[in-house]
Amino acid sequence: MSWKDLYSEVKAKKMAALGKKDVVKAVEEHGKILAIRGKYEKPEKVIKYSYASVKDIISPSQVPKTNLSKYDVVLIGCPGSEIPKSGMTKFRDYVINDGGWILTTDWCLRTVIDDVFPGFIHWNGEKTDDAVVKCEMVDPHHPFLDGIYGEIVTGQYSTKGSKSPTFSWWLEDKSFPITIIRPELVTVLIRSPEIGKRWGKDPVLVYFDVGKMGGRVIHMISHTHLQKGGKKGHFVSAMILTNILDEKVGIKHGVRKSGGTPQYADYGSTSSSYSSGIEWASPATGSVGQNSYALPESQSQGTTPELFGTAQIVEVIDKNTIPVGQKCALGDGNFVDYVGKVYKCGKCGTLYHENCLNIQLQDGTCKICGSIFLF
Repeated sequence: MSWKDLYSEVKAKKMAALGKKDVVKAVEEHGKILAIRGKYEKPEKVIKYSYASVKDIISPSQVPKTNLSKYDVVLIGCPGSEIPKSGMTKFRDYVINDGGWILTTDWCLRTVIDDVFPGFIHWNGEKTDDAVVKCEMVDPHHPFLDGIYGEIVTGQYSTKGSKSPTFSWWLEDKSFPITIIRPELVTVLIRSPEIGKRWGKDPVLVYFDVGKMGGRVIHMISHTHLQKGGKKGHFVSAMILTNILDEKVGIKHGVRKSGGTPQYADYGSTSSSYSSGIEWASPATGSVGQNSYALPESQSQGTTPELFGTAQIVEVIDKNTIPVGQKCALGDGNFVDYVGKVYKCGKCGTLYHENCLNIQLQDGTCKICGSIFLF
């Protein structure tokens, strides 16, 4: 099946069987996605067939001159190393100040996330083989995975005689396994025990929230086109990519999935608080708690996140606990062979060189989570 036919089928399934006719219509009218080409990620293979009002594809060199704020979702293709440094700064502003959502793939874990959003996830240092691995969903009911479970268990993409909700995911040669640094702030949606067994860490698709405006960073190992993932893997990839845009547009424009438990809170265009009565399933535990969309300030299940919190500045006494390659929040290099003091935000765990912290203290808040710094 061609990508064009697959994305047409995904759209039809959402409108007819998943109660998302209004959501799809909203995305077609308002949804805007930007894809940044990578040497190994070829977003034009899939993005041009997705339903959205704007589907722009640019080269890495165009990022500094591109207005990211007009897009709902920005896909940054692997490896990400070709993007100018000034473009990296724009990603941080887009997520933290504009509440934008970023989807990164594979090597962007090191080239983008380590530099721009440190302290949440990290490359574990291993490199995979060129392989196709089995994956499983941590929470099939999460909006990003909406509609996948039924199709791969009993629907068109199910395997005859099997009731297992697993599917294949293609790893390119030297894909980067994902280490979770802050498990209380990072949600894992898909895992692969096979990746965990062979290369040490099993997350496949994860996300974390940054700042006070609803910004979100989503990361997946390997690439969106998944050429060797088979029909089921292609379907899952297409559903995830379109579900992410569905969710962002639904939140922004107050559109709900019809039937069943509502998936979308009625944000309005500027509000960053949820309307009452909306419950979200917690992917980490499978239970339902308030506001599990949480900003980094959310520290425990069942509590409302503090939208304007404070954070203690904590000195890191044992610098050997800092992952190799972990970058300072200001993008001023890593901590290898650094002899000065290292500090971290007591709220989100973001690390700072001492001189970088002094610079950040002029703003008075953490560069990543926005909490007000306290000594």
